[in-house]
Amino acid sequence: MAVVTSTRNPAVRAARRLARGGHDGHVLVEAPGPIAAALAAGALTTVYVTERSRTAHADVLEAATAAGVTIQPVADHVLEAMAATRGPQGLVGIARLETLAPEGALGSSHLAVVLVDAADPGNVGTVVRTADAAGAGAVVLAGDTVDPGNPKAVRAAAGSLFHLPVARGSWDDVAEAARRAGLELVACTHTATTAHSDADLTGPLALVLGSEAHGLPDHVAAACDRAIVVPQRGSAESLSLPVAAGVVLFEAQRQRAMPH
Repeated sequence: MAVVTSTRNPAVRAARRLARGGHDGHVLVEAPGPIAAALAAGALTTVYVTERSRTAHADVLEAATAAGVTIQPVADHVLEAMAATRGPQGLVGIARLETLAPEGALGSSHLAVVLVDAADPGNVGTVVRTADAAGAGAVVLAGDTVDPGNPKAVRAAAGSLFHLPVARGSWDDVAEAARRAGLELVACTHTATTAHSDADLTGPLALVLGSEAHGLPDHVAAACDRAIVVPQRGSAESLSLPVAAGVVLFEAQRQRAMPH
């Protein structure tokens, strides 16, 4: 296949739109690990690679070719123009990203994370990665939470967007779907009186966390079945959203691993 040398190529322009945050059911994927994750999930459609990077990424490219993925050689300056980050590692991919309705993600989940009005794409992507690592069954984005296809969210998720069901919906729709799935809604707030480590987190539940700046809206916290807090002993104003989510998720998994 001929090497693309012009940044005006239609496919290159489409990739650049994804790099700027456009999302039409596809996302730009950078770095070999996330590209391999998209490939394993059957979501990868195209890989753009520079000639000098073919050898370094031979394993990924051979697997992609075997799966019928289009491999498009591009000039170095074209790849630089396509990537969302500076100094890409010689290849970028285009992958399909399916965002489910809340009931589609929560119906088979025993442990889920719900983010309400979370605005920072890096934090959202990191929560998805953390939830995946902790063995959660889904992440649901409610209210004004940032699009999971945002390039920063895709990078921060490090491939976990292709492992873990991710859904979007209004808070009311999410709460209704959780209740239909038999999940208890557990709010994580700084005003709760029960420490996360003292709470029973072994049942089917959805952990509900709010925005980085404002926490959970009052009406969301009031609609949850109970509330927990991660106690702090230092002088920090608060934990970051991904850290709070990780602390509670891994406590839930610790409890679930204990003999009962």
